[in-house]
Amino acid sequence: MGRIILLTMAVMSILLSQGFCSGVFELKLQEFFKQERSTGKQNCCKGGLASSFQQQCECKTFFRICLKHYQPNASPEPPCTYGGAVTPVLGSNSFQVPDAIPESSFSNPIRLNFGFTWPGTFSLIIEALHTDSKDELSTENPDRIISTMTTQRHLTVGDEWSQDLHTGGKTELKYAYRFVCDEHYYGDGCSVFCRPRDDAFGHFTCGERGEIVCDAGWKGQYCTEPICLPGCDEDHGFCEKPGECKCRVGFKGRYCDDWIRYPGCLHGTCQQPWQCNCQEGWGGLFCNQGESHKNKTQFKDEVTILNYCTHHKPCMNGATCSNTGQGSYTCSDRPGFTVASCEVELSECAGNPCRNAGSCTVSTVKSGRKS
Repeated sequence: MGRIILLTMAVMSILLSQGFCSGVFELKLQEFFKQERSTGKQNCCKGGLASSFQQQCECKTFFRICLKHYQPNASPEPPCTYGGAVTPVLGSNSFQVPDAIPESSFSNPIRLNFGFTWPGTFSLIIEALHTDSKDELSTENPDRIISTMTTQRHLTVGDEWSQDLHTGGKTELKYAYRFVCDEHYYGDGCSVFCRPRDDAFGHFTCGERGEIVCDAGWKGQYCTEPICLPGCDEDHGFCEKPGECKCRVGFKGRYCDDWIRYPGCLHGTCQQPWQCNCQEGWGGLFCNQGESHKNKTQFKDEVTILNYCTHHKPCMNGATCSNTGQGSYTCSDRPGFTVASCEVELSECAGNPCRNAGSCTVSTVKSGRKS
């Protein structure tokens, strides 16, 4: 019962873990280029006002990322079915995208977690937007959009990055992307879950495809069954850890293939647990009663015979002897013999077997004949 409960808990643990995350879409923004121009008081960032003291306007740039299911003509409008993100301001005008921003949770690459099997296709929308303040990152005003980049791709799971370059208008964005399985997930769609463990729920590692590989000394679907000592009797022995051979009640020996005699059995054997079959010359419940001789130098010889039949063979003429107690016995007479030891031959005519006034005569072959 305990092993069944442990197995059930192990399966539940696996199912719960599968619901958290199976893979990650990673987007690495590398470099953004925007052609600069002198403006005076003109608007150079689509809604951003240039300072009258600047000859070139500064476009503080951030990005909105939207990942969707595959669409031939992907719309930038929500919902972002596979996930989305908005970055902080990453630079102005033309810049290389940093790996991190101080005092911000931003990290590059941007990671979008999946809680289901990766379908192998996607639509990706990247909008570059500008802002007058690093604290104002609104994506709802279309006048803030510097450029919109859209791509649709087939993508297999793997560690290798797919490089892309998008050019549109006076902007250029260099980026890369990939889809990798989350830790403990395997397979083409990251749908196979396997987490190595070495506890009551299993003793295994994981293969390249997520298959369970039992540690040495363990077996079973989740490697919860120890492999016992080679030769351990399958019916009479068991083990709680690899290489053991613990005997069940009534058995003993290195391989649990010997029976345990009745407790206290002294001169007896057994063909099954808890027996005590006395050896010749011994009797009693524990086979500890037989011929015992006291010290002849101090006492007169005293002989106590329990197995009288074995030592004295008192029955004659082929009769069967049975011990009936200490020093006593009975003989099962063969036909034609009587008295305690079957030593007296009976007359076959004894008891008047003939009827209707017939007379009985004993023949020379010792058989009764009626006349």
